[in-house]
Amino acid sequence: MCKLGKKSYGSGYLAGMKLGDMPLVEYTRDRLHREVLRRFGPDTLPESYELTTTYTPGGQLEQQHLNHPQLNREYGYDEGGRLVRISGPQQTRAYRYSDSGRLTGVRTTRPGLDITLPYATDPAGNRLPDPEFYPESSSRVWADNRITEDMQYLYRYDKYGRLTEKTDRIP
Repeated sequence: MCKLGKKSYGSGYLAGMKLGDMPLVEYTRDRLHREVLRRFGPDTLPESYELTTTYTPGGQLEQQHLNHPQLNREYGYDEGGRLVRISGPQQTRAYRYSDSGRLTGVRTTRPGLDITLPYATDPAGNRLPDPEFYPESSSRVWADNRITEDMQYLYRYDKYGRLTEKTDRIP
């Protein structure tokens, strides 16, 4: 039976894992301990993957390139540092924000698809049901600043306002 082993350095940063003598994954990090290269599988196999990650000067994720280009991603940010775009060969997601910095919508495009999902919020920033998709909803604010339901879940709180139960509506 092969033993799963891990390799770490410094104060416990994971540098790799192997099964017996076979490398499963290896990580290369920069001086700030951010992952810059992830290698899956042994170098000698044609199936091995390498994921290269770069960062902006401000430390935000900038690009992720895999040696199989169909999975590459590039990230774009506005002047305020908010994520505004994630793009790759197969699809692009564009994010919109209000003047106060709240997410107001996401547009996903790819061949044969162009969909925009709007996000509405109350003054406290809680998400509200979108009137376009839920015209029967009259919610404009959440009582006591606590969300009681959304498309997928029902929420319950204790007398101190702590979430005590989250029930999935989808069986």
